[in-house]
Amino acid sequence: MKPNFILARPQMGENIGATARVMWNFGLEGLRLVAPRDGWPNKKAATVSSGGGKILDECHVHSTVEDAVHDLNFVFATTIRSRKFSKEIFNPYDGMKLIKELVEKGQSTGIIFGSERAGLESKEIAIANAIISIPVNTKFRSLNLSHAVALLAYEWFRISGDEKFTTKDANAHLSSATQSEVNSLVDHLKIELNHSGYFWPEDKRDSLNRNIENLFHRMPLTNPDIRTLFGVIKALSKRRNSL
Repeated sequence: MKPNFILARPQMGENIGATARVMWNFGLEGLRLVAPRDGWPNKKAATVSSGGGKILDECHVHSTVEDAVHDLNFVFATTIRSRKFSKEIFNPYDGMKLIKELVEKGQSTGIIFGSERAGLESKEIAIANAIISIPVNTKFRSLNLSHAVALLAYEWFRISGDEKFTTKDANAHLSSATQSEVNSLVDHLKIELNHSGYFWPEDKRDSLNRNIENLFHRMPLTNPDIRTLFGVIKALSKRRNSL
């Protein structure tokens, strides 16, 4: 069971299509439309939806928000006018976290988004159980409908565990360099630096050596990194000796 996304009086078919597309990106399927301005179905929505066409084909159309949420146990309203209502206010992450908890208890949930022009009406916010307010630049609060949907859909995807959500290390398949390999690299670098007159004045030699050692031992170097750096040092050495 996943949350339903309800678009109240959407004006542009393109935004409906973009909503379907981004919902599908993040594994959501339940789309409900309330009185779309240009009627339904909408060719522009289908064009923009790309791979999310399935969501448009299966979406439900209602005449009022009340009708669209009548079968749901818990409903969020999205609005920046949150202080005008005596309801608990959540940011996107905490709101979707609560929805996950409710879904795990077997409850049906929904999130209502207002029209592009004016957002949700006060009476529509009033029937919601709580509010999700997306923090935005106070100097420019206007947020595209499909972008608002994307922010919440992403949070659902991240929290729900529909897919394994981890930060992938591009170098995870590479072997880490050993301490011995790093020490060998550092020693070779010091020799070449000494030939180049790097360690001057003499009373700074110890501190310069420590800085080099700290630099390379602090890095998470791999075997290819070591080979590359040896090659760089060798090339610079050849260049110096040819001058």
